[in-house]
Amino acid sequence: MRAFIAVELSAEIRQRLGEVQERLRRAPCGVKWVKPELMHITLKFLGETAESAVQDVEDAIALAAEGIAPFDLAVAGLGSFPEHGAPRVIWAGVRDDGSLAQLNARLEEGLAALGFEPERRPFSAHLTIGRAKDPRGAGPLRGPLAREAATRFGSCRVEEVVLMRSDLSPAGPTYTPVRHHRL
Repeated sequence: MRAFIAVELSAEIRQRLGEVQERLRRAPCGVKWVKPELMHITLKFLGETAESAVQDVEDAIALAAEGIAPFDLAVAGLGSFPEHGAPRVIWAGVRDDGSLAQLNARLEEGLAALGFEPERRPFSAHLTIGRAKDPRGAGPLRGPLAREAATRFGSCRVEEVVLMRSDLSPAGPTYTPVRHHRL
C-alpha cells in the first residue's frame, strides 16, 4: 500500500483554506488545488509499504508518539516553495510548540531502522494547498500569496497521529485512515 503519516486538521481550518483557494483561483495560472477534505500535515511520506511491514510501522509510530502530550497548532499565512522563483508548492503556514518537529524526528529515526529512506531536507511544518502544474506559469500567484501572508485560518488541538493509506486514481487521491495513534 502507498502510505504516509499525518496530523489531521479541524473542519473549520479546512473550510477556511478552501475559501482562500477560491480567491487564489482568480490568478491566471495552472494550479492543481488540494481538496479541502484531503488537507493534512504530512509528518512522513512512506511511499509503497508492504502489508507485512505495517505492524512494524505502527509500532514505530506508537513509540514516536510516546511521551508527547496533545498540543495546539495554528494555521496562518501563505507562501510557496521555492521561496524565490517560480512557485511549485503553495502552502499555508503551521505553528506549534515544537511537537510536530519532535514527532517528525522520532519518526525519521524509528522508520530509518525499518529501512525507510530518511528525508534529506530539514522538516518544515506546512500544509500543502496546491501544486503548480507548470511552475513557469505560476508567477501571477506571487501577488495574491503576498496579500494572504497574514491571513489566519484557525487553530486546533492535535491529539493523534494517523497512518494513512493513499490510493491514486484519475479522479485524484483517496486517503483512508489505517490506524490512529493517540498522543
